Amino acid sequence: MPMTYEGGAPVIRDSPALDLANTYFAVRGKPREGLSTPADVAAWVLEVAPQLDGIELPAEELAEAREGDLALFLELRSAVRTLAADLTKGLSPADGPVAVLNRAAALAPASPVLTLTPQGALSKSTRARSTAPRAALSALARDAADLFSGERLHQLRDCQAPGCFLFFLKDHPRREWCTPACGMRVRASRAYYKRTHADEVPPGS
Repeated sequence: MPMTYEGGAPVIRDSPALDLANTYFAVRGKPREGLSTPADVAAWVLEVAPQLDGIELPAEELAEAREGDLALFLELRSAVRTLAADLTKGLSPADGPVAVLNRAAALAPASPVLTLTPQGALSKSTRARSTAPRAALSALARDAADLFSGERLHQLRDCQAPGCFLFFLKDHPRREWCTPACGMRVRASRAYYKRTHADEVPPGS
């Protein structure tokens, strides 16, 4: 039976590492956990797998995720969220989250693999010398390292919509929110405020 991610966390696809960070999210301003079980981890990884640099992540191997894998994913998520929060505020990152990220990145040494496609062309993928959940974790940590130290860093934002905990990359000058849904909520809230306060006299007038 195919695995379907049902944890509820949005997958924005700006960055796999940010999608991991965003598995801690909010619904109507209330915190929600998007990775509650090893099965959530397996299904969520399948959801983001196409973004993970061609790494091989067979569904049957991901389905073998255990509680220890869940704990490692949550530890990496906390580190990514802490680093993202510090960097968006212009603060110097702490040593602890950096160490967590480095440990996760080193969990699955990988090597390139060439395969012959049905069309007779060569295709390169990456095979990790580890379990599929650990290979995915390592790939997510490497994406975070690239994000936090590379050219994409200047695009990193935390969503300013009330009650939203998500991070995103401002990849367009007019983009202000993590998703269109947040933008719509903010605009609706502003419009409602204007309607309900239209008769108020501004202070000092």
